[in-house]
Amino acid sequence: MVMGSLLSQNAVTGELLGQGRIIAEATDHQLVKSVAGGDEAAFVELYSRYKVTLFNYLLRLINEQNIAEDLLQEVFVAVWRGAGKFKAQASVRTWLFRIAHNQAVSWLRRRKDVVDHDEMLHLIADGDVLEETILKTWHADQLRDALGQLSSAHRAVVELSFVHELTYAEIGEIMDCPVGTIKSRMSYALKYLDGFLRQNGVGV
Repeated sequence: MVMGSLLSQNAVTGELLGQGRIIAEATDHQLVKSVAGGDEAAFVELYSRYKVTLFNYLLRLINEQNIAEDLLQEVFVAVWRGAGKFKAQASVRTWLFRIAHNQAVSWLRRRKDVVDHDEMLHLIADGDVLEETILKTWHADQLRDALGQLSSAHRAVVELSFVHELTYAEIGEIMDCPVGTIKSRMSYALKYLDGFLRQNGVGV
């Protein structure tokens, strides 16, 4: 099945799903189950619900719009092909983010985009940094510039937590690592960002 045909304007998202349910009113789990059965209309509805969210996540990790758009298509090709393997007890949202995250990581590895910020630790303020204080102090453009200085792994944790409001457990599932690792990455990211912004004249 070609991706373009799956997202065709001719796909009718108002068709009936299963036992007379309207696709637009179906739950994410119902949509995935229908996609697993080859239902193109259910696929288009799932794409419509998550395309913007996943694109923005990919864009923040990749920082290249054209690449993020290509990866988004790859994500939904993977969704179409892998819907049958989805476990019903899992969260559809988390599952989709994990696919998107893996696509981004694979691309970054091909680009060998590995950033080590250990040498910048001297810029980081000592002690714990209060998340709410930081978020209230940073302006959007300053935060965007600072996030660009982080590795993709640390950037992903911040993005998934603050923008998409996922729990550490959900982020751990997406990134395939323990909750303790997620907490450590968050702590590092916040301290690094705080130090970066202080260096650029933005105090908390």
